[in-house]
Amino acid sequence: MPRLEDRLHFERDGTVTALSGKMDYGQGLRAAYPRIVAEELGISPSRVRVILGDTDVTPWDMGTFGSMSVEIDGKELRRAAAFARTVLIARAAERWGCPPAGLEIGEGIVRRASDGCTVTFGALVAGAPITGVIPDDVRLASPTPTCPDSRSGPDAMALLTGRLEFAGDVRIPGMLHGAVLHSPMHGASLRSLDQRAAMALPGVVAIVQEPGFAGVVAERHDQAVAALAALSPEWAPPPVRSPEVTDMVLRGDAGVTDALTSASTRRCERYFSPHIAGSPLGPSVGTADVRADTAVMYGSTQAPFRLREAVAHIAGLPVEHVHFRPMAMSGGFGRHGASDAAIEAARLSKAVSRPVRVQWGRIDELRAGPNRPEMTAEIEAALDTDGKIIVWRSDVWTNPYTYDAAARPERAAPTPEGGPRETFGAWSSPSQMTAMMAGRNAVPPYDIGRVAVALHITSANVRTGALRSLGAAPNVFAIESFMDELAAAAGQDPIAFRLAHTRDPRLRRVLEAVRERSGWGRAERRRGLGVACVVYRNTYVAQVAEVSVTSGGSVSLERVWCAVDPGHVVHPDGARNQVEGAVQMAASWTLIEELPHREGEVTGSTWDDYPIARCTDAPRAIDIVFTGDDLTPAAGLGEPPAVPMAAAIANAITDACGARIRQLPIRPAAVLHALAVRRVARPASMTDPR
Repeated sequence: MPRLEDRLHFERDGTVTALSGKMDYGQGLRAAYPRIVAEELGISPSRVRVILGDTDVTPWDMGTFGSMSVEIDGKELRRAAAFARTVLIARAAERWGCPPAGLEIGEGIVRRASDGCTVTFGALVAGAPITGVIPDDVRLASPTPTCPDSRSGPDAMALLTGRLEFAGDVRIPGMLHGAVLHSPMHGASLRSLDQRAAMALPGVVAIVQEPGFAGVVAERHDQAVAALAALSPEWAPPPVRSPEVTDMVLRGDAGVTDALTSASTRRCERYFSPHIAGSPLGPSVGTADVRADTAVMYGSTQAPFRLREAVAHIAGLPVEHVHFRPMAMSGGFGRHGASDAAIEAARLSKAVSRPVRVQWGRIDELRAGPNRPEMTAEIEAALDTDGKIIVWRSDVWTNPYTYDAAARPERAAPTPEGGPRETFGAWSSPSQMTAMMAGRNAVPPYDIGRVAVALHITSANVRTGALRSLGAAPNVFAIESFMDELAAAAGQDPIAFRLAHTRDPRLRRVLEAVRERSGWGRAERRRGLGVACVVYRNTYVAQVAEVSVTSGGSVSLERVWCAVDPGHVVHPDGARNQVEGAVQMAASWTLIEELPHREGEVTGSTWDDYPIARCTDAPRAIDIVFTGDDLTPAAGLGEPPAVPMAAAIANAITDACGARIRQLPIRPAAVLHALAVRRVARPASMTDPR
């Protein structure tokens, strides 16, 4: 049962400390969580400080992913604050000998309405900290009183001036630097290496070689990198890729095949999304100090408690003897769910009994980091005579989204009490994990007569793992592109077609809002417009993209309109930042990014080999409107706005020039090819309505 003291501490000076095992890596939790607590207690967010991810003081947490930090942990902090409010009022009522109904709370005091008498929070908790089990039926403030908006988070000035300490800034007395061999091909094993040449180089302290692992420890980072190259490793090729396929039915209505067979209007298309690199701007870095009886970790990770368990396994220590010290971290978008550098630092530190820092380079991130799985979706649907979808069948082929390296040691790690750990919380079984990750948003959110959606998971040639939105972005690219193709087959407007297939008031609201704000129905326009939408967990997003297409096939994203309903918006400025960042990252996936690889070997090593969108690629404007209400609990915003973008852009390209793109990324050659295919498929005398 959740306890209040695990979430909130009330200080004598009237401030409140909020505790969460989540990590902030750009989503703004240090600004959002104080506002959540403040809204329930009626105080300023500036009076709430937050401790995140410190494994010594925060409650156990399964990890920071899936846009669940505000929706789930924020909810628990809100419940704790609501319970604390009732306890504070009860204590004031007992002090004054009056009924609680006549008391008001706010601005750090409890006030008696009858005579204006007040008592501070600090006085009410003096000598008696607030503790206790948070009841299931604790009453939240309703509607939630939104705190005044602010345009900066608590760390903004430190970030701006360079005083904020990131994982890469950590320096410990006696610290050494490490570098680890990474195989050139995914799954290749080390045959041999030359330790003598490496040990002869200046500054080298040790060569550490264990089964499946080899690294160098030196006085300086450059010395470690030089020694690593001098090892001259020889690699055995990876084993033959397993042909095994894991099949799952995400939805299987009866009569789908018969309905498709008997339909007069049918359409079937195939869509593809390639591997995309996690490749964070800030490379992975971790520092470990592993001793005989304790271990301290400094680093950036999305899963502090899983990292603690992994290091305990490596060091042979009880988990309570391992301490994670959270540092500021750059955006990882799923990459830091695998704490590779920190775990490598722990292995090297254990070997030399001194602190060791490991920082990956860009070549390490590209060639050894996890990548988003490929996705191929084949979708078939049929329409009735009124243009309504009566049946939908899709098969999705993809790879595992779970990490295959850093997560291994802690899978069998016990809880501190000795029992088995449900590593992924509610999604503890392999099938649940698969459906939650690879199958996310694979089932269309529309009112359709019969639906069959199957998921087929195969191993990949390259290392795979989670990337922002998991399988949702690839799945929705296929679904929302196909919805536009069905709308064209039915002779209907794409937004009207979607509205005709949903009765969900929140989905209708975002679609109608984005239609109005984008000027969707205006008679004349110079560029193409495309729409796409998603219901991602409990967040609703509809987007319209405006693109221009040159005669050479180059696509420019000119403007984007976003209507978003995440329920109660905790921090409006932070929410807008999340939407803007997600839109631009997803546009980069759509128009530019594709992992260069050949038979399991990633061939890129620099940003030239794996380019991403730059500031000059940003759209001229991103218009954002929030359509939710304060009666609906807050949901996540880190991932949902990234999900519909690819389909919105692809649909806009079709509107602009007639080219239908079903494979990402959408580069000029792909546009020209699609136009050539279209010309061949259409009679020369047919007038192009566009």
